Amino acid sequence: MNKKTFTVFAASILTCSVFAGALSTTWANQTPPPVTTQQETKANEAAKQNMFRNIKRAEPALLYTLKGEASVFEGTYQYAVKQGKHVVAKGYGTASKGGPEWGTFAQTITIPASELIENEPLILEIFEINQENGEVINKLSIPLDSSEQVTNNKVFRNLKLAAPSVVYTVSGEANVFEGTYQYAVKQNGKIVAEGFGTASKGGPEWGAFTQKISIPTSKLASNQPLTLELFEIDQESGEMKNKMVLPLK
Repeated sequence: MNKKTFTVFAASILTCSVFAGALSTTWANQTPPPVTTQQETKANEAAKQNMFRNIKRAEPALLYTLKGEASVFEGTYQYAVKQGKHVVAKGYGTASKGGPEWGTFAQTITIPASELIENEPLILEIFEINQENGEVINKLSIPLDSSEQVTNNKVFRNLKLAAPSVVYTVSGEANVFEGTYQYAVKQNGKIVAEGFGTASKGGPEWGAFTQKISIPTSKLASNQPLTLELFEIDQESGEMKNKMVLPLK
């Protein structure tokens, strides 16, 4: 290689180096384009497909149902649920007939979880009020935690106490086909309650809904978390879609 050729070759290398350096500097001075991870992509897609919003969970409650017959003045009776001297629930109900005839009744008793005292037995008192002096008469006490048969007295008979349930109330808004949504409550991956409900409006509008979910206590394992799944069913494939998962406790 002669001197002239070498000079041209060296100049070419130098020119390429300068160009490459300028190119590197240009890229370095630019803001790099945002990189979307696979997790972020899934999150964005989930946000687009989210058909439930403003979800609120009310305080859970313990639910008992007592059925039977009563022969009380004008069919009206009173009840109170106690833990020791602490009254956790009270109210009244009406039988289908007033005394001296026997009328049937079905009384639902709801006890807020915040009212309960741990490890204290629950006692249901059902009675009537004397119309002359306002005193409690014909009181019958029923242990709610006992599996024993419920006894009778002279104004209450054929009493049957259903197994208790835990009730959760969930409210919010849904944007689903014809307003219909599905739900399932799971514990340790096992479904303990499921069903469906209807919002006040169908998609693409947002409709309000309130859903009460009752779970028999016999299905629940103690101290294990519960999760609520809200979703809709694809009308073409029948598959679940737009699922939202929420903790219940």
